[in-house]
Amino acid sequence: MVKKLVVLAFLVVSTTAFTAPFKGSIQETIEEMADFSADNNTFAVIKKQPLHIRLSPRVVKGDLPETVKSEVLRAATYGVYRTFIHTKENQVQVTVQPVLFEMGPSGAKLTLTKNPSATVTVTRAQAQKVAQDVLGASSLNGLVDDNDAWSDKMTNGRYFGRKPGLQKLSDALGVKYTP
Repeated sequence: MVKKLVVLAFLVVSTTAFTAPFKGSIQETIEEMADFSADNNTFAVIKKQPLHIRLSPRVVKGDLPETVKSEVLRAATYGVYRTFIHTKENQVQVTVQPVLFEMGPSGAKLTLTKNPSATVTVTRAQAQKVAQDVLGASSLNGLVDDNDAWSDKMTNGRYFGRKPGLQKLSDALGVKYTP
């Protein structure tokens, strides 16, 4: 009897220890993650099928070119992996155009810029292969933790100074960056 209780307790703990990532449409995902928003023009669905989205990280006048590039590439990889982790889409095109954040006498102003920019079109299978080969993740779900925050594997692909690094991940996905 005690063995059965121990096994049952283990099963309860092991099945509740991992919470599956949030699932929904790309709009629901973006809202749930709260990193971008249609309300402030940092997110837009350009086309539903095949899915094409725009993400617009905030930049400020005077940011170093390297800082802006990292924000743009990070948004591109974010769009790819948030799409495939949280939706059923099999392909996504991500366009990244930063928004210039300026404070003025009448408050904050966000202006969509044309450059720099980035684009990438990738399938679920391609993104999965890159996640395995570059990030060492056995599945797309391995790129997030129980709270849908990026796992250490994904975090290592989101910054230039880490290994494998943002540039390597972006290159492997085929992100095209235009300064």
